[in-house]
Amino acid sequence: MSEAQQYFATISQDWDRLRRSFFSDELREVAIAKADLTSDMAATDIGIGTGFIARGLAPLVQKVYGIDNSPEMLAVARRNLQGFDNVELTLADGESIPLSDEAVNAVFANMYLHHSLQPLEAVKEMTRILKRDGWLVITDLDEHNHAWLREEMADLWLGFNRDEVAEWFVAAGLRDVEVTCAKCDCCATSSEGEPAAISIFVASGRR
Repeated sequence: MSEAQQYFATISQDWDRLRRSFFSDELREVAIAKADLTSDMAATDIGIGTGFIARGLAPLVQKVYGIDNSPEMLAVARRNLQGFDNVELTLADGESIPLSDEAVNAVFANMYLHHSLQPLEAVKEMTRILKRDGWLVITDLDEHNHAWLREEMADLWLGFNRDEVAEWFVAAGLRDVEVTCAKCDCCATSSEGEPAAISIFVASGRR
């Protein structure tokens, strides 16, 4: 079990409360607005967690595939999303998504990339399952220097440079790439009382 899996196993039952203190529901709306979703589409939420993004997707599309490598977080997501019969949850790693090529019209990943061992490969894998003209939308942290997030929240990366994220999208074969400010901050406090308010980017690209 990775450090991230251990972390999320520990906090899964309390994640929804913690998440509300980290970032607001507005971030979900910012992400979803980047994709041209219609009711006949299928979407995937990579690193679904307890269902933050999927909860906004389910009323808008025909099918939502939720992928996460934490059984504990998926158990909470299953409870949170039980009112939707169009959501399918799968225990899997986001760098090896159990969906065929060109399976969905949109892929979302919120606060997933900074837990990924190989972010570029993760972007390529998410692109693989996109249909032609489908959108990849990633929301994550800008570069920062709060190293305690590695120890306390199992972050592998201290955010990302927006230009580099754009380069990854292009390298994955995406077009109409845009990486902008999500106009939201991720706010947290370390066990030693050190506050962090980290800006969040939203990256989008069309296959």
